[in-house]
Amino acid sequence: MFNFHIEAKDQSLTRRGILSTVASIYDPLGFLAPFVLIGKGILQEMCHSGSDWDDPLPDKLHPRWEKLKDDLVNLKQIQIPRCYKPNDFGKVIAMELHHFCDASTSGYGQCSYLRFIGEDKVHCTLVSGKARVAPIKVVTIPASS
Repeated sequence: MFNFHIEAKDQSLTRRGILSTVASIYDPLGFLAPFVLIGKGILQEMCHSGSDWDDPLPDKLHPRWEKLKDDLVNLKQIQIPRCYKPNDFGKVIAMELHHFCDASTSGYGQCSYLRFIGEDKVHCTLVSGKARVAPIKVVTIPASS
């Protein structure tokens, strides 16, 4: 099982402290990408507003940051099986790799699923995901997809 152990150290509520917290989330396969995207969005807003590294977090971003920090402890409950195919699945007739992507004004992302087709059942499992905040320079939604 993949488990996520993240310690929410009390960092200063500055761009530097928030970056330290967001960057401390080790997730090479992107399973937590939707969660990390929120933190990256907060950082992007701070950069766009001209906040310096040690400027305090703007009041309008406080509620989003506090919710993200509170949810950080819940990541310990997430467990993702390492094995893509369950042991009791039986004979695999076919395997398919599916990729999905989408974009919005706040970010864009992609995920890949592995689909096993057996004699009497089908099993899908998440392989990886990636997410990025949308660039500050305006790009149309179809172009960012």
